[in-house]
Amino acid sequence: MNRTMKKITITIAIIIFPVMYNQVNAQLGGLNRAVQRGVERAVEKKAEEKAEEAASREIDKAFERAEAEAERGAAEAEKGLNKLSDAIDEAQKAQEEADAKAAAMSEAIPDAGSAPYTPSESEFTYIAMKKGAVQLFVSKDDKGKITAQTRNTIKEITGDKSALAVAYQSEVLDAQGNPADKNNPLILNYRVVVSDGVMYLDMKGLFGAMAGLDGIEATGSPLKIPNNLSAGQTVPDASVRMRIGFVNCTAIITEGICLAVEDVTVEAGIFRAYKISQKNNITAMGIKSEGTTLTWYVKGVGAVKTESYDKNNKLISVQELKSNN
Repeated sequence: MNRTMKKITITIAIIIFPVMYNQVNAQLGGLNRAVQRGVERAVEKKAEEKAEEAASREIDKAFERAEAEAERGAAEAEKGLNKLSDAIDEAQKAQEEADAKAAAMSEAIPDAGSAPYTPSESEFTYIAMKKGAVQLFVSKDDKGKITAQTRNTIKEITGDKSALAVAYQSEVLDAQGNPADKNNPLILNYRVVVSDGVMYLDMKGLFGAMAGLDGIEATGSPLKIPNNLSAGQTVPDASVRMRIGFVNCTAIITEGICLAVEDVTVEAGIFRAYKISQKNNITAMGIKSEGTTLTWYVKGVGAVKTESYDKNNKLISVQELKSNN
């Protein structure tokens, strides 16, 4: 090649190379960008896959924890249900035992004639024994606050010297001495029978008088108090079984004893009274509770004061005679 052609060739190369370089560079830049985008997409995809794997592992762990908690919860629930079932069985057994004991104590109250009768003072026992007599009692809590009042009225006395019945009407009042519900006053009717030197308080009749309230059904044996008490003398046991709707309640009164003959002061006055202690064993829906009752009985008047204590000998309530007319 001559010198002239060589110069022309070099000149053309110098002119074309930059253009070609730019074109190639542009193409390579596009390729680089494409590769970069591909790499980025690959990295993003890998990151997404790792994130999905991590999320999946966390979800699996969460499910495992939830399943473990559920299994523990189910086990605890099963234990709780078993305990509840055992408690129900024990309560049912306790209620059946209490009912059976009360049933074994069942005793009929002697019959008394229906003819009007006026007992003499020599026949007086530990109740009011005058037709038309009205007694007002106040009930107080352990702090001495009046919570309710009760008005007892003797409606009639029937029978004869061998067996007589005293018919009571008892009205439950509020703390101020007014009917708790003027439209539906709570009035109970029950009786006390005196026969062969023993006073029979009709427990069945007393609680059964509440039957109109909630369909209460009552059975049981009477509370008996001998006419001639003395210090140290024991008092027979008594019981009552009640059914209030689907709830069974049984009260058994035991260990009765006359502790002393002493003066007792209440709002209605000072009385010479026979102080009797009795144990109360109550089972309601299989749940047992125990306590003690102290009652002061006065001949021709009745129970002028009653103190109720829980099993720890803590005073629960007091009822005492406010007036005696």
